[in-house]
Amino acid sequence: MSETASAKIAWRRGRRGPTYVGAVSRGSDTIRLTGRDPILGIDVALSIPVEEIEDIDVEEAAAGSNDGGAFVVLDLTESEPILLRPVGGSSLDVQLLARTIGLVPVPALLAQGG
Repeated sequence: MSETASAKIAWRRGRRGPTYVGAVSRGSDTIRLTGRDPILGIDVALSIPVEEIEDIDVEEAAAGSNDGGAFVVLDLTESEPILLRPVGGSSLDVQLLARTIGLVPVPALLAQGG
């Protein structure tokens, strides 16, 4: 798969870590996250080997959290999960993000007759 970039995303390591705003791209064997801490202005990058991803899920934010909406969870082998979501996106945008990075199979679409 060639490298694919998505729209602006927010991501973090773990459930409570600092959130970075940036982008995600997918190479043939890695997923690369880049971002900037909006408060400190620190640039960060994280490369995740695809074989280190044990599971992927789309979850809704916990009630009362400041996260708002759904996010993609990348469960990693022997490491904290990575949470990511499109900035200003809906739950559908989160599903599309998961598919764009190539980790979730695309289900058959139902056509509405008319």
